[in-house]
Amino acid sequence: MIGMTSGLGYLLLSQDAFYQPATFASVIVISYLGSLLPDIDTSTGDIWHSLPFGHSVGKVASNFLEHRNLTHSLLGFGLISWGVLALLHAMPTYWGLDANTLWIIFIISYGSHLLADMITVEGVPLLFPYGRMIGIPPKPFHGIRIVTGKWFENLVIFPIVNLALIGLIVSKWAEIKMMIIK
Repeated sequence: MIGMTSGLGYLLLSQDAFYQPATFASVIVISYLGSLLPDIDTSTGDIWHSLPFGHSVGKVASNFLEHRNLTHSLLGFGLISWGVLALLHAMPTYWGLDANTLWIIFIISYGSHLLADMITVEGVPLLFPYGRMIGIPPKPFHGIRIVTGKWFENLVIFPIVNLALIGLIVSKWAEIKMMIIK
């Protein structure tokens, strides 16, 4: 939800509203996939459940990947972002997609996942292959980081993010209608 909110928020807060239904729909897909892509290194990641045959492929891939490794680092972020940029620029122009906007939204969504993981107890290996896990806040204040999947994340963080998304949609409803309805 953090990636969806940040990606859609970027589009609605930074772009002029004009008819662009293909880009708007792509923003939702790119935000969703961008926010889930860092967890492609685990077979239980939500992204595997979103893809055809993903559950089976995820089980095979997890034998070769370690969670919170390359995909949670600046190196992985850069490599994957570069690949997404190349893919977006390979899309036909008649699809009406704004490749640069979609790429920025991908970066924001992917980056929001990394930032969210940085405030957890585990942190992320931001400087991979250097194996040290980096988190926010750093030591000696690391004791206030969030434990993934526990009460604070479920009862505080997720409701706040969901309310932010709902507030964004409600406050920008006129612009959303202008983007998707001619």
